[in-house]
Amino acid sequence: MHSLAKGTVLMACILSGSAWAYGGGGGGSSGCAEPKFFDPKPSGSVPALAEFAFIASDNTDSGTLTVQIDGQAIQPALDRRRNGDWQVKAVLSQPITEPGRVRISVKAKSRDGCWGFQPYYVEIKP
Repeated sequence: MHSLAKGTVLMACILSGSAWAYGGGGGGSSGCAEPKFFDPKPSGSVPALAEFAFIASDNTDSGTLTVQIDGQAIQPALDRRRNGDWQVKAVLSQPITEPGRVRISVKAKSRDGCWGFQPYYVEIKP
């Protein structure tokens, strides 16, 4: 094959993406949906933090859901909503009243097997 023809074929493969068939070029969907976490309460600033609630999407594997508040693992209460989402509520044994920022970590696996993670921050301002 002539070198110009080889270069043209190589360029066509690169531009079409077929040269990247193994390993992919990134940006594609793996077909696995992560769970989503939304509607956190409280958010922003509060005088004390005694509990934290949020919604987990309907594809969340509830058996894998974990909540950590300020590094402490909290066993959340789960209630299934009519639309299939989960209402999640984590109650602390002792309210946090010391001024500062509290980190809340939420982690769960979807029924597809993909992990989801969401950090939240609440400011304690007595």
